[in-house]
Amino acid sequence: MIANWIYTNPTWLWGTALVALATSVACIGLLIFHQAVRVELRRAHNDLAGFTVASISVTYAVLLAFVAIVTWETFRDAEQIVELEADYVGSIYRDTQGLPPAMGANIRADVREYIRTVIHDEWPVQRNGKTPQQAWEALRKLHSAIATMQPTNLGEAVIEAELLRTLNELYRARASRLSAAEGHVPEVIWWIILLGGALVTSFTYLFGFYDLRMHLVMTAAVAASLALVVVLIVALDWPFRGDVSVSPGAFIKTQQSWDDLSFEKSR
Repeated sequence: MIANWIYTNPTWLWGTALVALATSVACIGLLIFHQAVRVELRRAHNDLAGFTVASISVTYAVLLAFVAIVTWETFRDAEQIVELEADYVGSIYRDTQGLPPAMGANIRADVREYIRTVIHDEWPVQRNGKTPQQAWEALRKLHSAIATMQPTNLGEAVIEAELLRTLNELYRARASRLSAAEGHVPEVIWWIILLGGALVTSFTYLFGFYDLRMHLVMTAAVAASLALVVVLIVALDWPFRGDVSVSPGAFIKTQQSWDDLSFEKSR
């Protein structure tokens, strides 16, 4: 429910709400703690509290940075997978130029159907966090058209071999894309991130400030900075969901590039 709200709304909206919520909770917690524990008692232990907070913060910062980097790399890998898949589709389309007109036209029709299905049918499913299946039928038709070509000369045999090789790469790229659409940060890591953030923020309560307003500012700054990193992780968690997501732009560019091919202009 929460995930659907996050990924169906602009990043600035839910990101601002998340940072505001984290900051508000942290400041309310400080106000409650301020009433429960005397400032003089906390001020007497500022040095020890500073050392403890520094130790815990470094450990948590390393964890948070590691999760953020892995999430970013996963997002970049998803982009590269999509580009590879689009390139393989484009290669198959272009390689049909050396085939007899009827044979090449049939394969190109299956390629166009595949890329159309990916863009218009599969991408909306991926954006909802589900694994699309719609383009398998078009891919099977394409496979059948290539595998049953029956070349009549050496040139056509070479083209068929190249088409089959590229088709196998296309299968791998598609499988990788579907796997990337399913992957996200495990729930246990989210619990560690949330509990660790709460622990680091709550330890700032142990400082004894002469001015409560300055203490509130420091606590709010810590909570907001941690929440911003969490916003980054959430935004990149599902590579094909939300505002910050992998688009079908590579497929669209491949589709548009076919208009410039000489054998397409003569159709």
